[in-house]
Amino acid sequence: MSTAQQIGCEQREQIIAHAIAKKLHVVLTHRQGSGWRTFPSQFTAASPQQSLVAAVVLSGETVPELPRSGETLGATFRMGHKKCMFSCTVREVHHDGQGLRFTLAWPDHMQQLQRRVFERVAPPPGAVIAVRFWHARQATTESEGGRQVRHGQLEDLSAGGMRIKVAEAVDLEPGDTYECVFAPRSGAPALVLEAVLRHREAAERGRASLGFHFIGLETTAEGRRLLDRLARTVSQFQRAQPRSTP
Repeated sequence: MSTAQQIGCEQREQIIAHAIAKKLHVVLTHRQGSGWRTFPSQFTAASPQQSLVAAVVLSGETVPELPRSGETLGATFRMGHKKCMFSCTVREVHHDGQGLRFTLAWPDHMQQLQRRVFERVAPPPGAVIAVRFWHARQATTESEGGRQVRHGQLEDLSAGGMRIKVAEAVDLEPGDTYECVFAPRSGAPALVLEAVLRHREAAERGRASLGFHFIGLETTAEGRRLLDRLARTVSQFQRAQPRSTP
C-alpha cells in the first residue's frame, strides 16, 4: 500500500499559492558533477501551467556550478503535517551578485507524505541491518570491485535520512555524497539511495555515528518510487516498536 498521496492539478495550484502567501521555506535540489547541492529558497510568484519563480539568498556565497536551462530541480517544503515534493525544469536562472532567481516550469505532478515518516525510528527489536556505502564519485568511475566499500550498522531511519554506526570514519567528509545500500528486512530487495553525509560523531568503543541525509529522490519517477518504499519501511519500523506501558 502506497503511503504517498498524488496531488491533482487544481490542488497543486492551491498548495503553491499557499506556499507563496505563507512564505514557506522551500529546498531546491540540483544534481551536479561533484554531487548534490541544495538551495534554500522561497516561491515568490506563480503563473499556473506556465511558470514558477523561486528566490534564493546566497549571502555572498560563491556558487561554482549553477543549474542551466533545461535541467531538472527537485523541490520540497513542509505544509502542516505533510511534506510536499515535486520536480520541475529550469527555464531561466538570474544571478545578480546578491541572490539567485530561478524561473521554473510549472510542475506536472506533486506528491505529499505524512511528516511522521520523517521522524527517526530504530530498527525492530533484535534486527541487525547492515549498510554498505561508498563515495558517489566511485559509482561511475570505478567498478564495484574497485570501490572502497564501507560497512556499518543501521541505528535509525526516516524517510529523510538515516544514522549508521561504523568502526572507522576519520577520513569521511561531511558534505560529500555517498551511495548507500541496505535491505530493510531479511529477504527484501535492497534499497539503493544517494545520501549526503551531514555529521560525524564519536560513539562508544572508538566507533563513529554517521548521519546521512537522503537526497534527490523527488527529482525522478524512480526516486519517488524509492521514497514511497522508504516511507512504508519507516511505518513498518514504527509499528514494530515496543508499546510503552502507561
